[in-house]
Amino acid sequence: MLKGKILFVASIILPLMIDSDSRLQESQKLLAQADRLAMLYNWAAAAPLYAQAESLFTRVGDRTNALAARFGFFEATADSGVTRTVVDELAICLQDPLVQANPRLALRGLVAKAVLDRNANEISARESWKRILDLATILGDKSWQARAKAEIGQILYMDGNIQSAIGMIRDALISQYLRFDLGAAIHYSAMVGNGAVEAGRAETGLEYCNIALKTAFFVQDIGFPYLAYQGKARALIALHRNRDAEAVLNEALARAREEHNYLALSQLLIVAGTAAASTDHAKAIADLREAVEVSQAKGFNHIFAWSTSELASIYRDAGNLDEAELLASRAIRVMRSLEDRFHLPEHLALLADVETKRGEFEQADNLYNEATDLVDALLVNVNSRQLKSSLIATLSEAYVGHFQLAAIQFRDVAKAYEIIEKARGRSLADTLRGDSETISSVDEISVDAQKDINRIQLAILHETDANTRQSLFDQLFAAEQLLARQRKVSPLFGSGTKRWKPLPLAALQRSLHSDEMLLEYVLSEPHSYCLLIGHNKATITVLAAGKKHIEDLVENYVADVRSRRLDIPSSKELFSVLLQPAIAQEPYGKVIVVPDGKLNLLPFDALKDQYGKYILASHVVTYAPSASVLQLLRTSPSREQARMSFLGVGDVVYSGPAIMGNAGGESKGHSDADFSNLNSAALPNLPGTREELTGVAEIVKGPTQILLEKDATESAFKALPLADFRIIHLAVHGIADKSFPDRAALVLASASNSQEDGLLQAREIRDLPLNADLVTLTACDTGTGSLLGQEGIASLESAFLLAGAKAVIASLWTADDISTISLMKRLYRNLAAGQEKGAALQQAKLDLIREFGDHALPVYWAGFTLDGDGSTAIFK
Repeated sequence: MLKGKILFVASIILPLMIDSDSRLQESQKLLAQADRLAMLYNWAAAAPLYAQAESLFTRVGDRTNALAARFGFFEATADSGVTRTVVDELAICLQDPLVQANPRLALRGLVAKAVLDRNANEISARESWKRILDLATILGDKSWQARAKAEIGQILYMDGNIQSAIGMIRDALISQYLRFDLGAAIHYSAMVGNGAVEAGRAETGLEYCNIALKTAFFVQDIGFPYLAYQGKARALIALHRNRDAEAVLNEALARAREEHNYLALSQLLIVAGTAAASTDHAKAIADLREAVEVSQAKGFNHIFAWSTSELASIYRDAGNLDEAELLASRAIRVMRSLEDRFHLPEHLALLADVETKRGEFEQADNLYNEATDLVDALLVNVNSRQLKSSLIATLSEAYVGHFQLAAIQFRDVAKAYEIIEKARGRSLADTLRGDSETISSVDEISVDAQKDINRIQLAILHETDANTRQSLFDQLFAAEQLLARQRKVSPLFGSGTKRWKPLPLAALQRSLHSDEMLLEYVLSEPHSYCLLIGHNKATITVLAAGKKHIEDLVENYVADVRSRRLDIPSSKELFSVLLQPAIAQEPYGKVIVVPDGKLNLLPFDALKDQYGKYILASHVVTYAPSASVLQLLRTSPSREQARMSFLGVGDVVYSGPAIMGNAGGESKGHSDADFSNLNSAALPNLPGTREELTGVAEIVKGPTQILLEKDATESAFKALPLADFRIIHLAVHGIADKSFPDRAALVLASASNSQEDGLLQAREIRDLPLNADLVTLTACDTGTGSLLGQEGIASLESAFLLAGAKAVIASLWTADDISTISLMKRLYRNLAAGQEKGAALQQAKLDLIREFGDHALPVYWAGFTLDGDGSTAIFK
């Protein structure tokens, strides 16, 4: 009887137990699958699985896993919107004793909270990400440690603590790739890519986003990489590839609408709207209005501020200043509440421009002052010269707008001068003041990365297969991102408040010699400007042309010069616009040009005046990155005079594969030489450089040293006590890189027993311990490079100034062997005779013209310019 009862009860209970166990197993599988998809940012697939898992766990009474699934659902649906209901429910769940007693469950809850907070305002998520980092560390969860670090790094970036942010994000990305946490690696690579575009480094941003997209292609079940698409589109727009950007945006927008991912949708609409601003006004407004509406409705406060500001910019450009002011003011109020110090300066500058156009000049001045003060605060925490330059370039319009306000509305020359000098040559000025950086021996990762870079570049020099070469370039980019820079601050640098002030106008005037005139140009629309500063005079001249027209003239002029023309139509117009208003009325015999934009590529002394004579005939023309830099070069603390007079490097044996096909003939390299064009064509030897260097060595006074042929290696050059040489002359091939300025290089020989690749690159040049009065580069294109707005130009020439040279003579285009030898011998004879550096170069050019007459075309001599302090003699 008892046995029968037991069997009866078992027949009822056992199926229930088996069904319950089956449902538990099913729900656990669902939760695990949802977690896997969530780690891959596949929110569309993860969200319904979390919902099913929560329902099943609830039915079997498993509150712990039900909460885990609920937290996952909150995270997976965060991109659909941030509502008060969800935020309040999550807060209650986090207070549950079950959650507080379970670190793993608490981690899940905090992740959901951090993601919701981030979508509303990244900075408000700071404390949650810090708690996640602490919990993940305790639990030994390396994946969430790295993710939390990346998020904290992004917040530090918006805080303005840029250097700490870069280090934290770098470490996080390394961990993610090494641990194959590919969902995070894709997401945060794209985040860095977007940040690079915002900082004015579109090529770098595009590379990061392409890496993310290539990685995503091979990852099964990866979520659609919206952030990578967004960053790629932004980079393409910055590179003026709008058609390519449109294709990227259309694909991502369609997917965002399909998946109801409103976070991605609102951001993509902003990018699409700004892209259409110059071609389709109605589309731009429609896209941006939708972005404003979506972000406001879904609680995405940061995106709301961004979209509102971009819409204000559209209305400003259309002349609807009242609407522009309303929107810009609203964006600033939100941005202030979000405490985003990184983006706020752009918003302030926009409103300042609107107020200027509305005639509210005092209000505009206050806004501009706040914007530039915030930029200064950002730059305090940046020890990367490249990033510092990029940030200044990004905000160039703010400096120009403020300059115009001071110059035209306030008629305050000193104020206008001080505004533009805050930006001009900033990274070089900071270095000369004692705030420098180095990549040498920073940490083990950087040391290994430098070795990898040399190895990869050697492989690039010898590789012919296009696919393999592209793979090598991808590896090179990855290795470059691992280089960390160490800040070196001299006690002479001064206090935090003093360091950022440019040289006062009165102090500059006192430092100028009585026969010197400094011309500082500011290109803008519809007018451009020239600050004319002499020992007893300072005025601002409004030029008779805007930026576009002037830069078109410069492009035409340089093209005609390179075509070996003697009569160049644009020469007289350039003189009329740029120089006649300044020098026609002034007796100064020496002109120091502080150029702007494409004026960095123009040889002013080769322009012809109204009488058809070269400016060279009446004026010594030299160049400086800024007035402050010029003064710092002239007044830097005296160092012990170098004991060696001259170091020459040349007659390099370029045997075997190297660079630049079609580089034969009589010139040093190819006018379009670029690091990205490295190929396996043999680089022609430069036999004329032996005569150039030996001839110069016989002219200069004092002890000399020359590295020729097999001795002219990169390792041999670096091994010399470079600070002991007063003059360093490199007669070698040169290559520029406008996309990645740090790759620009002088091509020396590579010793077989050395790890050096023979490419003396800009990032390496800046670390050289120089004490030279003059560095001469008779390689091609050493004076050209990437234009960085008000910061200036990133070139090999500027790299040597950063390394400690007082002046650099470099070439704006391809250098001809025969004319270069003749010009250099004349230059050094003049220097040996005690002439000042600027005057010695001027006289050498004039002598060349007198000897060869009309055969001395500008292409042979005009490209050599002197940047830095040309007012001193080397030999007395």
